[in-house]
Amino acid sequence: MMDALPKDAHYELAFGDIFRQYFARDGAFYIDLWPLSELYLAVISPTAAIQAAQTSGISCERPRLLERFFKPITGGPNLFDLSEKKWRPWRAIFNKGFSTEHVLSLVPGMISITSTYCDTLRKHAQKGDMFLLDPTTLRFTMDLIGKTVLNTTLGAQTGSNVLADSMLSQIRWHQPNAEVNPLEYLNFPRWYVHWRNGRQMDDCIGEELDKRYSEYRADPESTRTKAVIDLVIQAYISHDKERLPEKLDPVFRIFAIRQIRLFFFAGHDSTSSTICYIIHLLSTNPTSLAYLREEHDRVLGPNPSDAASLLSLKPQLAKSLPYTQAVIKESLRLFTPAAATRAGKPSVSLTSDAGTLFPTEDAIILIVHVELHRSPKYWLRPDDFIPDRWLVGPEHELYPSKGAWRAFEHGPRNCIGQDLVMVQLSVLLAIVAREFDFRNCYEEWDSLNPRKGTKRYRGERAYQIENGAAHPADGYPCRVFLRDELKHTE
Repeated sequence: MMDALPKDAHYELAFGDIFRQYFARDGAFYIDLWPLSELYLAVISPTAAIQAAQTSGISCERPRLLERFFKPITGGPNLFDLSEKKWRPWRAIFNKGFSTEHVLSLVPGMISITSTYCDTLRKHAQKGDMFLLDPTTLRFTMDLIGKTVLNTTLGAQTGSNVLADSMLSQIRWHQPNAEVNPLEYLNFPRWYVHWRNGRQMDDCIGEELDKRYSEYRADPESTRTKAVIDLVIQAYISHDKERLPEKLDPVFRIFAIRQIRLFFFAGHDSTSSTICYIIHLLSTNPTSLAYLREEHDRVLGPNPSDAASLLSLKPQLAKSLPYTQAVIKESLRLFTPAAATRAGKPSVSLTSDAGTLFPTEDAIILIVHVELHRSPKYWLRPDDFIPDRWLVGPEHELYPSKGAWRAFEHGPRNCIGQDLVMVQLSVLLAIVAREFDFRNCYEEWDSLNPRKGTKRYRGERAYQIENGAAHPADGYPCRVFLRDELKHTE
């Protein structure tokens, strides 16, 4: 199956092709990767996905394989790969930092980072050059997560930053198949780079944590804008402000560093990919772009330059843009950044669409979002970009099937930062969509960088590749124009 795909295509695309060709009736199938890896139970059915992630005895269980995958990224156990017993108390502590109320308080900081991103886009528009949107956006989202999680300005968009550069290097050196290919453990240069980057990230984050704790200890009643980690610290330590220890508890400090590394990875990586695909889909669907801009004119005023100041004063407006939210959800449906996994148990089986029982013992359950979200079995016009499917009622034929959209997953181990991501993307679109037009340059890129083999997947040139999260192929080469200038170049 992989031979029929572009050579750098994400492996999950092959799972989708296997499903369509052989297992569409059930919506689930086993694939055994022994001796390199374990037995997988691939799930494409909403019914089976609901069981796996929400209602069965495995809804909170993570496979051990994730520990090996995330070790270079986070440095150790984290909210993503902890066992249920260890995960529950930590999730409760970290939940406070991602509440909707707190996320909205972070909007002014998001806007300041987004303004720098706009400056970068204006420079490219002025030069008229072809550039890679994905790496450019990765540095933007790195700054964005630094502001929201640590309330610090990394400056990754305009220069070098140890924390940002170390994480980006860690991802470049991360071998996605290392956990299934034993020979990868013999790559000693990778070991060294991972160790060096990890130490640098730990030092930077640890210093910031100590600073935040010292500020809290000096003024527990401070009303300054708090980052996610500020609320996490407050939720963890004693509420007896007369007996605050001089230093953070070492166990909490180490665990918090690992979680912040996780938030930096997940928060910047998948968000960057989603931004690129939103831009791609809007640029190739001008009617949807027009509706989006009309909503922004109506809610935020006709002058695009007023959007930033208005959102700073009234951040709740970021959640009052239904068409914008629909555009984000539809983009996440078509180009989901990651799958979901659960660990099977001897006593748990999943029931397929056809009523077949699939025992989960000794299996890694892989919910293949990228195919589930595009399967014609569960979606009307599955490959079309139709934001309106998120605005219609249940009586409408476009209304999504129950459990078929799982971009942030459902159930107890859903994405802790989903509200943060939705607000970040809404703020970005509110500021960027009415100022810039984009045009992909894949044809020009391919002429300058010829290679053999197919360059499309199901007709899509911006197919997904694995680079941490799923990202657009070749970094998404494009040109950006100040609004309406694009018309004069065609």
